[in-house]
Amino acid sequence: MISVVVATYNGEKFITEQLNSIKNQNCQPDEVIIRDDRSSDATAEIVRKYIKENNLINWDFEINSENKGYKKNFYDLLKLAKGDLIFLSDQDDVWMNNKLAVMKNIMEQNKKIETLNSGIQLVDQNLKRIELGLRKNFYNANFIYSDHKLEELNYFKLEDMIERNISPGCSMCITKELRNQFITTYNFVLPHDWYMNLLASLNGNCCFVNMKLINYRIHQKNTIGLSTKWDIRTKLNSYEEDRKKRIKKFAELSESFQNIVDNYELEEEEKVRLQGYLKARLDFLITPNLYNLNKLRKFPEYLRSTTLRGKIWNLILSLHLDRFILN
Repeated sequence: MISVVVATYNGEKFITEQLNSIKNQNCQPDEVIIRDDRSSDATAEIVRKYIKENNLINWDFEINSENKGYKKNFYDLLKLAKGDLIFLSDQDDVWMNNKLAVMKNIMEQNKKIETLNSGIQLVDQNLKRIELGLRKNFYNANFIYSDHKLEELNYFKLEDMIERNISPGCSMCITKELRNQFITTYNFVLPHDWYMNLLASLNGNCCFVNMKLINYRIHQKNTIGLSTKWDIRTKLNSYEEDRKKRIKKFAELSESFQNIVDNYELEEEEKVRLQGYLKARLDFLITPNLYNLNKLRKFPEYLRSTTLRGKIWNLILSLHLDRFILN
């Protein structure tokens, strides 16, 4: 059984295109569950009308009794899903017609997979392709960093996921069993999709299929992964704002990792190493100096996942050369 869960909020401009792409899949879902998070625009009316006009008897739509936010909305949607395979959907993308069929076939042929993430094609508001220049050793619209060429199917371990997620949640398919783990332990700190991929990676069962199966719309409210420009002066000018965001990110990641440690058995060496790495990351972000950089460089996760430009940037900060560059 296949479930699709869709979270909506003020998405009147693009929701119909996404609903069309779900309805027109060449492998039909057994249920589609949609929950609107108290939109102030016409999203709810559009969805109701769409379901009625297309006689979609296995589609279920309700408006939340209160605004929950996207994390709680998806959490509650996942609790409702009855499928053995569950696909997550945002409101403003467009799926390729074979998305469900391709990912279902992969999951059925590879029973160990717990989360399967697909590649994405960036598009603008009018669905025109955005040809993004990939940074060195990056894949999937700069979501994935890998020092080796990706295969068609790629598995990720916990240490691979500790720095960044590998694809947006709207590209995901998860198993019912992974969903059960998620709703038991999720602490609503990290984004739900990253947390689920972390859970799957505990046993090496987080997977990425290197195929573009979704048109991922970029607009004013969604600019993840677009920028490829990098020069020192530009970086320094935006440094303080970026630093605050990264401190928040690694603080949330540390809290969520501790939550995973409290609920799952990890090898002691791996647990201590990754906890130490996250602490060293935070220490350097809060106080960038040579002492904290040297502590950070002792961890293989830093050496493996940080780009050469990132390492140069951290050295500039630790030596306080930023003051001279800006003056």
